[in-house]
Parts: sequence; structure tokens; C-alpha cells
Amino acid sequence: MDESDIKKHSGELVIMLTQATAALATIQGIEVGFFDWIPANKSITAQELSGQMGYDISRVERWLRFGVANGYVASADGGYTLTTKGMLLRRGTPVPDLLGLHHMVSFFIKSISHSRDAYQKGVGLDSITQGNISRDYVPRVASQLSKTSAEFFKWSGLASGHTILDLGCGDGSVLRETVRVCPGISATGIDMNRHTLEIAKRKNIEAGLQDQVEFQPGDVTDLSRFRDGSFDWVYAINVFHFLPHHKRDPFLRDMVRISRYGVFFNQVLLNNVATSAVDVLLSTLFTDFTGFFIESDANETIEKLGMKHYGFLPIIQGESRMVVMFTSRNDIPLTRVPGILENERKKLAAIGILSAKDLLVAERDALVKLDLDTDHLRQASVKILFP
Repeated sequence: MDESDIKKHSGELVIMLTQATAALATIQGIEVGFFDWIPANKSITAQELSGQMGYDISRVERWLRFGVANGYVASADGGYTLTTKGMLLRRGTPVPDLLGLHHMVSFFIKSISHSRDAYQKGVGLDSITQGNISRDYVPRVASQLSKTSAEFFKWSGLASGHTILDLGCGDGSVLRETVRVCPGISATGIDMNRHTLEIAKRKNIEAGLQDQVEFQPGDVTDLSRFRDGSFDWVYAINVFHFLPHHKRDPFLRDMVRISRYGVFFNQVLLNNVATSAVDVLLSTLFTDFTGFFIESDANETIEKLGMKHYGFLPIIQGESRMVVMFTSRNDIPLTRVPGILENERKKLAAIGILSAKDLLVAERDALVKLDLDTDHLRQASVKILFP
């Protein structure tokens, strides 16, 4: 081997290990609670932190030195405060998907020691632990996307009076957040993990949402029991990469079939080292993991359905994209009709007009009473329904 190549690649590997150990120490800080206990607006000493958390003082001091060195913690006059960077990793973070990624790596650490079993026997850590890993994984990783998802639903047209079905709902955090963002909707969640659903129901009661969000156990991939147009919107996140490739198109078509307005789903694109690594490690965690989309496959999945109206939102720090696909051939929510102003939409919603079709059949006198330009509104609807 060439000496310069050895030096170059050795340096790269050392950098990788340095980053890996720093990541592990960061995740340890999340797991033991330092990011939530160290205040951001006042100073705390190592002794105070140790006493409040009941932790060994020497280990607390070691982690604080690391936290300062990595910019998570600021030190002054013998005390410590959380920096802006550190606040991104505490509960209530403005970037919940980032916190979810750190939790995900925490689970990867557990899976590494079982890699040989996964490779030799085709058995993932979830099977080895009799489902314990997924009970913890779903609420701590997937549920971090709830705020992003709910805001995207609202942007896409989900509104009061609509129904939404969440396939693979986990602990229900997405639906609870959605009900908060879009009050007045009716939400249903389905998941195969009964233990997780029990957690979801308890959280619903705590939030006072048991009458607005219903949870059902069942196979999320079998939608044959639902008639056409059963729900206004249908949502599935982190489902496609647990489906065999030949079942993805039929599953999406079934989602489209049972939706009135549109479907939401995510696509993790296999396009860099990070997603390639996650693709490997998730297969060690879960026996039924089938892999992420390559970009051409993801685009082809959408093109096969021939939908005219769809959009994307980058999620998981840009590593994935959430898709909204508008499924109705003869209707669409007013929020997606260009040319109609927000104040006009609010006036229309007040009298129960929520879609382009509603607007076209609305009584002209009712619109005039709201001081609205009926010709302008109806022309906007005609253009979107009959392009």
C-alpha cells in the first residue's frame, strides 16, 4: 500500500471515530437528562446538578467538560448554562426531528451487538427482544415528526370538519398534534402494536382528546375493509420501508382509493452515506425492514398513479421528503385553490364552504351577503377543477 494513501485514509478514519465518540457522549447526555436539567437562563454548579439529579459528581463533571468543549454548555464563575446549540437537544426543541435522529442512533447502539444474529438468521433486534425495542422506538423516534406533519396537513388543506386516517399511528402523537393545529377534525389511528396503542389511549385521556382521536388495532397494510372515499385524508409515515417492494404500489393505490381529498406519506431517499448507513442499521433492528427508496423509484411510485397535483416537504433534516398527493378528480380544499385570499377562505369556512366543489354549488345570495366577489371565486375553482 502506498504510504501517502495509508496516511490519508488513516486520518479520515480517526476523524470518523472522533465524531462517533462525540455523538455517543451527546446521546448519553440526552439519555441521562443533562440537556433538560441544565438551565438556559440561569447558572447551575456541578454540585447542584449532581444533587438535583442524584448522580455521581465525578461523572457529572466529566460530562460537563465534554459539554463545554462541544458547545452544548457555557461555563462562567463556576457555574454552567445551556447554550442555544444545547437547547436544540432538550424536550420542547424547535427541531424535534433532530432530537428524534439522536434517539434513533441510541437504538442503533443496542442493535450492533446483535448484528451477527441478524446477518446469519435474518432476525432483527425487535424479534430478539419480543417487541420491546419497537415499543420504545416508535414514540421516541417517529413521534418527533408530529409537529412538522401537522403543519404540513394544515398547509395542504386539512380543515375543521374533515376526517383523517393515520396508518401506523404509533403512540398517536401526530394525531394529537393535528387536532391541536386543526381543531374540529375527526381522527382515526391504526397500529399493529397493541402495547403502543394503550400508551396512545392514555395520552389521549391526559390531553382530553379521547372524543376526537380514535385508535384501532389492526394490519395497517390491509385496507380492504374500508370503502372508497371513507376518509377525507389518509396518512402513512415510516410504513413504506417496511413493505416488500412489490406491495408498495398496491398499498399506495389503496390509500388513494379510500381518500376523498388526498394522501400523505414520506420517502426516505437512499442518496448519501448517512441514509445508506441508516438503511443498514435499521435492517439490524427490524426483521421486516425492506429498505429506503432510491430517488428514481420514489419518483416512479408517484408517476405511476398519474396524479396532477402533489407537493413535497423536506423532513428529517432534509434526509427525507413528505409527499402530499391530491387524489380527488372533482374536488380540492379551498386552501389549495390559487387566487382565493385567506380572508375569503375564512368567510367561506364560516358558512361550511371548505372545498372548490362546495363553492361551485353554493347559493350566490349567500356569497353576496358575505361581501364576496362570486365571479372571481367561482372562476378560481373552475380553473383548478377543470384545467
